[in-house]
Amino acid sequence: MKVFNLIKNAFAEPSAEVKAQRELEEAKRSYLEACTGREYAEAMVSYHQARIDRLSEYLTKERT
Repeated sequence: MKVFNLIKNAFAEPSAEVKAQRELEEAKRSYLEACTGREYAEAMVSYHQARIDRLSEYLTKERT
């Protein structure tokens, strides 16, 4: 009988609370991934701006 109940519970529809908790955890994971992407993008913007500044300065000095 225990085996039957285990199998039945494995395929039972989860409660609304369980579904909400799962969705909340997924939203938190998605948020963290988005924050990581934003941090990466901000770092790339800074990197490219520094390259532009460095190369512009180099070319200005070379022309004088």
